[in-house]
Amino acid sequence: MKRQPLWQYKQISAELIRKIESGELVVNSKLPSEKLLCEQYDVSRITVRKALAELEEKHYITRRQGQGSFVKAHFEDAGISYIDNNSEDLRRLGHSVYIELHEFSILADGEETKVRRIMQMNNSEYLYRVNQVYISDRRPIIQRETFMSFADFPLLTSAELQNTELMPLLARKFDLNLKRLHHEISTEVEDIPSRLYGIPNTSPRESYIKAKTTYTNEENRTVYLSNATTAASSKVFFVRHKEENVMSEPHILLTRVDNRLVHGQVGVTWTKTLGANLILVANDQAAQDILQQKLMKSTAESSGAQIRFFTLQKTIDVIQKAADRQKIFIVVKTPEDALTLIKGNVPIKELNVGNMHFAPGKEEITKKVYVDQSDKDALMGAVNMGVNVYIQDVPDDHKTEVNF
Repeated sequence: MKRQPLWQYKQISAELIRKIESGELVVNSKLPSEKLLCEQYDVSRITVRKALAELEEKHYITRRQGQGSFVKAHFEDAGISYIDNNSEDLRRLGHSVYIELHEFSILADGEETKVRRIMQMNNSEYLYRVNQVYISDRRPIIQRETFMSFADFPLLTSAELQNTELMPLLARKFDLNLKRLHHEISTEVEDIPSRLYGIPNTSPRESYIKAKTTYTNEENRTVYLSNATTAASSKVFFVRHKEENVMSEPHILLTRVDNRLVHGQVGVTWTKTLGANLILVANDQAAQDILQQKLMKSTAESSGAQIRFFTLQKTIDVIQKAADRQKIFIVVKTPEDALTLIKGNVPIKELNVGNMHFAPGKEEITKKVYVDQSDKDALMGAVNMGVNVYIQDVPDDHKTEVNF
């Protein structure tokens, strides 16, 4: 019988949590069966069951006898309102959401005197300040400024806070008694410049709802203070955002056709030359092949970039929701895949043709590129749609324009 190390179920649990928190697995959706998870991760059933038990313990899933495991709204029975779980409510209503971390700092010199007074902290105590912007359907809609006592929430990292709802994270990590949450809501009228919405301003004054959320510990001391504001008509919290955060389209630096997808030349040489911080592999097979993903992940990590594996359709569906900070390098396997993305309105401006292997019926264009008529048709289809298509193996090579 195959035996796996004890830590392996932790990896599976962490991967499923990432999918749930990113919205890849939505609330009420059914997880793959235990058998399928065993096949996907190449582990025994007992390992999968350990991972699912951990997810259930952390309130990410609910397991129904004879039906399977289902994603649940985090802490849906624990009393956290939409004030503290905005992303889940937005996803439940069918919206995309990404939480950008704009500031994560530790205040050690007595800054924020008023906040310290509310939180009953002296000037020598360390205080976290966290600023997060919620982006839904490509629009910044929420900005939350949160202060926390370092002593009560020690050793938080910026990586933990990227694309993460803060209060549910703290509740999971520090086993909070959520009944100690307190909300204060007020309404007032303020002037709103038209640039706030990015659309013409029909009224110079707008009603705002402001909410303050606090959490007190066993000594009845405030250790968490978060402020949020929303236009009353928006139905979700909305506050002012920096204009430069509004993105007209995703930052796609380059799209490359490479039969090998991500290897050393792509994962290191091209990624570093482009300055990409995200490699997006758009390929239906790779999106389901865990072993292939592991090999490509190790290559991407050596360049310091993140890597994602999406099907072609998912790439088309989500690319417009990319965060402003993401500098994207898309890699596809064939010219046909690239054309599918272009026809799906993925804003590809440059298509680099790299490795296309020899096969019967294919003719040599360069030492690394062999094409047949379907390849030619797809590449010229991209050209005819206004994409700059060229052959270039490595960044220092001469570009050969495609014209069949």
